[in-house]
Amino acid sequence: MDFTSGRTGGPRLDAAALAQVDRGSNVWGSLTAMADAQRAAEMFHSAGWGVRRSSWTEFEVECAFAELELLPVDPVVFSGFVDPDRIAVLLAALKDMGMPFTVEFEDNDGREHVHHSETRPSR
Repeated sequence: MDFTSGRTGGPRLDAAALAQVDRGSNVWGSLTAMADAQRAAEMFHSAGWGVRRSSWTEFEVECAFAELELLPVDPVVFSGFVDPDRIAVLLAALKDMGMPFTVEFEDNDGREHVHHSETRPSR
């Protein structure tokens, strides 16, 4: 699929997420089995997320509770915002998409939490 700088369909951040988005970036990680940001963007799109190309090689994905920037390194890394009350929803979404991950999340109290999917490929 060829994404443009115009956004595809899909939900935007909802009111609950917008109320907290001013906290800034609070989630970082990697899609440990993905080497292609384009392919990762396609998987988010197939799962119903909005997608747009944010540069020649980077993609922004968005749903009701999160905005993530996908960067084209091996493995694909991301950073962005997730509604702090729905970090578990993000982790479940990544699992449902079949994308092994490592996710670092900073909660509202400034504590960092690291989450790994059950399957982490060896490198």
